Amino acid sequence: MEYFLKGGKTVVIRKPVIEDAEELISVIATADRETLFLARNPDEFCPTVEEEKNMIAGLENSNMIWFVAEYDDKIVGQCSVGLVNGYQRYRHRASVAFVVLAEYCNIGIGGRMMEECLKWCADNKITQVELGVVATNERALSMYRDFGFEVVGTIPNALRYSDGSCVDEYNMIKFL
Repeated sequence: MEYFLKGGKTVVIRKPVIEDAEELISVIATADRETLFLARNPDEFCPTVEEEKNMIAGLENSNMIWFVAEYDDKIVGQCSVGLVNGYQRYRHRASVAFVVLAEYCNIGIGGRMMEECLKWCADNKITQVELGVVATNERALSMYRDFGFEVVGTIPNALRYSDGSCVDEYNMIKFL
């Protein structure tokens, strides 16, 4: 799906294809170096191109969907949404996760990816969408609140950085 952004440019939100594997690895590796808001240190993400291709190919029949954000003909972000658990009692719940490269933040790409994730949830009869966000990530918190997510809990010291400092993580939920 093509969306107009702030400033008149467009972003295409689409499913990844096998040919995206190398670029996706680069996007995640770059994002891991740019921010402390993601789950891992940069040296902890090291899939091979073949492993990434297999991951892309394996998503075709799963309980989730993966999107990439293409801006000026390059991938600048990705997101995923999927069931938190395949058991029937959990099938009303989905979890979302996002990555946007720093230089492409604040122009609407994250919001357009969220729209696609929420469409998938509606199409799959999901009534509860969940996410975790670092408590100090004000930009992400603002976007999630704009979409109707509410903080329902805090995990103290959820992430421990290499310098020994810790940061809390909020659990957020949106009811559809």
